[in-house]
Amino acid sequence: MEPLPQGESVTVALVGQPNVGKSSLFTRLTGVGVISSNYPGTTVEFDEGVISRRGRTVTVFDLPGTYAMSGNSDDEKVVLSELRDRKHDSVIVVADSTNLESSLVLCYEVLELGLPTVVALTRMDESRKRVTIDVEGLERRLGVPVIPVSSKTSEGVDLLADTVCQGLEAVSSLRISYDPMIEKGIAAVSDAVPDDVVFSSRGVAIKILENSHEFNMMVDENVRRSAGLVRKLYSEQNGTSMAVSIASSRYAESKRMVSEIVTKNDTEPSLSERISDITITPITGIPILAGVCLAILVTIIYAGGALDSAVSYVYDTVVGSAIKDLGGSSEFWTAVFTGIDGSITAILSLVIPYIMVFYIILGVLEDTGYLTRAVVLLDRVMHHFGLHGGAFIPMIVGIGCNVPAIMAVRTVQSRREKVILSSMIVMAVPCSAQMAIIFGATGQYSGVAYAMGILVMLIALAAATGILMNRFLKYEPSSLAMELPDLTLLSARNVLFKTWHRIKDFFYIAFPLLVVGSIVIEILLQYNLLDIIVDPLSPITVGLLGLPAVCSIAFIVGILRKEMAVGMLAILFGSTELALYMTPDQFVVFGVVMAVYMPCLATLITMWREIGWKETLGVSVLSVTVAIALGWAANMLLHIF
Repeated sequence: MEPLPQGESVTVALVGQPNVGKSSLFTRLTGVGVISSNYPGTTVEFDEGVISRRGRTVTVFDLPGTYAMSGNSDDEKVVLSELRDRKHDSVIVVADSTNLESSLVLCYEVLELGLPTVVALTRMDESRKRVTIDVEGLERRLGVPVIPVSSKTSEGVDLLADTVCQGLEAVSSLRISYDPMIEKGIAAVSDAVPDDVVFSSRGVAIKILENSHEFNMMVDENVRRSAGLVRKLYSEQNGTSMAVSIASSRYAESKRMVSEIVTKNDTEPSLSERISDITITPITGIPILAGVCLAILVTIIYAGGALDSAVSYVYDTVVGSAIKDLGGSSEFWTAVFTGIDGSITAILSLVIPYIMVFYIILGVLEDTGYLTRAVVLLDRVMHHFGLHGGAFIPMIVGIGCNVPAIMAVRTVQSRREKVILSSMIVMAVPCSAQMAIIFGATGQYSGVAYAMGILVMLIALAAATGILMNRFLKYEPSSLAMELPDLTLLSARNVLFKTWHRIKDFFYIAFPLLVVGSIVIEILLQYNLLDIIVDPLSPITVGLLGLPAVCSIAFIVGILRKEMAVGMLAILFGSTELALYMTPDQFVVFGVVMAVYMPCLATLITMWREIGWKETLGVSVLSVTVAIALGWAANMLLHIF
C-alpha cells in the first residue's frame, strides 16, 4: 500500500481476543482523552482515542474482545459492524505472543476478509523468557507487517503507530487450504457475493459456509439456499459440520505455522508457571479460590467499615447540616435539600468504602491474571446452571454493586444465559449495600452466626435458581473459549484506571436516580403520604413476616436505595436504638427479605437495557415472591426453634 499523503486523517481498529493485552496497547497508543460509548442499537461498549502523529490525526477504535468473526454474539456483531460500516484504513490484529497459536486463528479470519492489516505481537517481554519467535518468518507467511510490542515497556509502540500512519498495512494473500469439497463450495459462493461488499468475496463465502447469520444477509436467498444444501451434503458425507471442519483447518494451520517460527528456550518452568498450575488444578485451586473469596469478604467488611466511619466523620465535620439548612423554614425545600444531603451521604458512605474497595480488589485479581484462572476452574461447576465459567466475573462484580454486574452480563453469549445470570445476581448476589444490612443490622442485633447463615442461604438460592432455570428455559448452544494470561505482578496504574472506569458508571447511572428518589421519598415523608402504604401491606409485613408494619416503607425505600432501608427504620421509629423496637428474630427475617427481594431502581433500569422489560419484570416478580416465601419460612422456623 502506498504511504498516505501528509495531513490525511487515519482510522485504525484494534481487533483481538479477550486477555491478549489489547486494551493496554490501546492505552499506550492513545494515552488520555479516551471516549467510551455504546455501539448504536446495542449495549456493547468500545473505546475511541484520537492522537496526532507525523502531521496526521489518528483515530483509534478499541473494539470489543472477540474469539471469532462470525457475528454470533453481541461483541462479534459490533466488531463486524464496525469493520463493515466505518471502513478503517487499517486493522491492527493484537496477538498474544505468549499464546500465539490461539491468536493466529482469529488473525486468519481477519486476513481472509481481505482487510488491510498489521499484526501486533503483544507481551514480547514475557514470551522471550520462554521462546524465540521468528518475527520476520511470521511476517513472510502472513503477508502483512508484524510488529513486536510490549505495553509494559512500550517496546514497538512507536513503530506500530508509524506503520499505520504511513499506510504500510497490507492485504494478505494467505490462503488456508480447506477440504476439496469446501473449496468447491467457496468458489461457487464467491461468484455470487455482491461487488459492494467491503470484505473479500472468498472471506464472505467462507463465513456463509460456516452459516454466519451476519454474512448470510450479504447475499440473496438463492445463494443462502444453495450454501445450505452444500453444508447439508458435506455433513451427511463427512459426519461433521462444515463450520467445525473449517475451524479445524484454521487451528491445524496455526499449529503448523507456530511450529515453524517458534523455538522453545531451554529453561525450567518459572515460579509463575508452577503457581499457575496450582491455581487451575481442582484439588489445590478450589481451596485457593475459597480462600480468595473469604479474603475478599473480610476485606470488604473491615476495610469498608473503617473507611465508612472515616468518610462519615469527615463529611459531618466539613459539611454537617449546611445542605439541610438551605431549606430554611419551608417544608417542601427542607425535604428537597434533606434528600440531596442524604444522597451525597449515601454515595460517599457506599461508593468509597465498599464499592471502591471491591473494585480495587477486582482490578488486582484481573491484573495479576488470577481471575481468568478462577473462571476456568469454575467452568464445569457453572455448567450445572446453564452457564460457563465466565459468568463468575459478573457475579463477583455484583458483590460490589449490582448495576455494573448486570452491565457485565453482556459478556455471556446467549440470551438464555443472560436471563439465568441476571436472575442469580439479582436474587442471590448481595451488593455492598445489602452486605452492610446483613452484617450491620442482622449481624449487629441478632449475631454474626445469623448473618453468615443468610450468606449460606444465598449460595443455596443461587444454585437452586441456576439449576431450575437451566432445566426449564429453552437451550441455546454456546461455548467458553478463554486463554490463560501469565501470572504477573500487578500494575497500580492499571488497577486504579480500571477502578475509576467502573466506579464512574455508578456516578453516571445510579447517583442521579439516588438524588431524585431521595427527594421524592423525603417529600412523601414530609407530608405523611407514605402512611397509606402501611395498612394495605400489613398482612404481609405483620401477618407473614412477623415484622412491625412500618417495615413495608423501609422495603419500598430499599427499591430506590438499599443502603437507606435501615436508616429509614431509624427515621420511622424516631430512634437509632432499633433494638428497642425489633427483636433479634425480626432482624433475621428483615435481613433475609432485604437480601433477596427486588433489585434497586438503578439495577432495574440497567436490566431493562440489557435483557428487555419482560424479562426484567419477570425476574423482579420472582425475586419479591421468593423473598416473601423465605422471610415467612425464616419467621416460622425461628418461632418453632
